[in-house]
Amino acid sequence: MESTTPLNTELMESEETLKSRRGSLVIDDRTIYDELIAPMETRMMRSIWRIVHNTDLAEDCLQDALAVLWKKRFQVRKHPHPQALILKICLNAAYDSLRKRERMRHQTDLSQLVNTPAPSKHNADRDLEEREIEEQVQQAIYRLPRKRALAVMMRLVQEESFEAIAQALDCREVTVRIHISRGRAQLRKWLSHLCRSSRQEVSNE
Repeated sequence: MESTTPLNTELMESEETLKSRRGSLVIDDRTIYDELIAPMETRMMRSIWRIVHNTDLAEDCLQDALAVLWKKRFQVRKHPHPQALILKICLNAAYDSLRKRERMRHQTDLSQLVNTPAPSKHNADRDLEEREIEEQVQQAIYRLPRKRALAVMMRLVQEESFEAIAQALDCREVTVRIHISRGRAQLRKWLSHLCRSSRQEVSNE
């Protein structure tokens, strides 16, 4: 009489457990995206654009932020302020893009101009002035230490609460207040000439 091979119940149980875990991971991934990321995408894009002021660059930053978010999705889900953490990741991407663009600006010849119809002199002067101010503000922001820059952007650009910023940066609220206070002081110092120019324009009108 032939002996039957005993069933490996342990192996079957482990395979069933693995399938169950895979299924739950898929559900978790879908839930995390639907509940946390999808409702925030418009706000994420708007937040990034308000820092970089460039549509193409903002799209790239958003993709970078989404990639980071997906890697850290379970950490984000467990975070006491997931929305604040998501915005911090977005601002990190924007901050890094500013630094990268500034480095490239020093390494690349920017003398080539786009061949477009020239606007009127008044509009051209105004556009140039606005671009220069934008560049100076961006340069001032990226000169700040990273946590200080993020705290300033989250407070002034995103209007986040001190508590949410503290949770996102993993520090105390008092530290956030110090970051913001010192960051604003540095920006005022570095950009004081812009304030003087604005006051002179108003007085001349």
